[in-house]
Amino acid sequence: MFRHNLQFPKLSLLAATCTGLLVSLASISLAGGPPPQGKPVSQPTAKPPAGKPVSAPTPATATPATPQDAPPRFPFPGARITPVEGMVTIKLVNSTNAVINYQVVGMSQSRTLGEQSEISIKNLKAPITLTYQRADGGLLLVRTQATATAGMLQITFGATTDLGADTKSLEVQEDGKVFLN
Repeated sequence: MFRHNLQFPKLSLLAATCTGLLVSLASISLAGGPPPQGKPVSQPTAKPPAGKPVSAPTPATATPATPQDAPPRFPFPGARITPVEGMVTIKLVNSTNAVINYQVVGMSQSRTLGEQSEISIKNLKAPITLTYQRADGGLLLVRTQATATAGMLQITFGATTDLGADTKSLEVQEDGKVFLN
């Protein structure tokens, strides 16, 4: 008989644990995703135990990030150009007082663009990836603009103190869309 009494509390503890897990699983299954076919889903209500404070559950969804917090997940192109026979000319304009190192990925070596200077790189076959950075490690604000000349993209480098505005590369896709990274 003594043995029977010891197993009863263990059984109650097991039953309470299983019930708690089932309630947790039910809550988790109701927390995810939109309601089916746009219909609201009613959540079961449970009475709190007498004398225990009730706290509202916190939502499992994250709040949307503001533009200052993170770059957009699917950014719009910074510019659009029309490649001429698949070729693009890139005009780099340095409006900073710092040297900028740049490289067209796939070309043999990196190059430098002096302070307050510009250069044109001709006959680049799209797609193109261009990497760049200030030699002094400062931040760059990059503005892209299609020019009146067909197949030409102007990239103007400016200084910034906004870490969120700083980029390190850009991509010109085959269709002429330009994305900053």
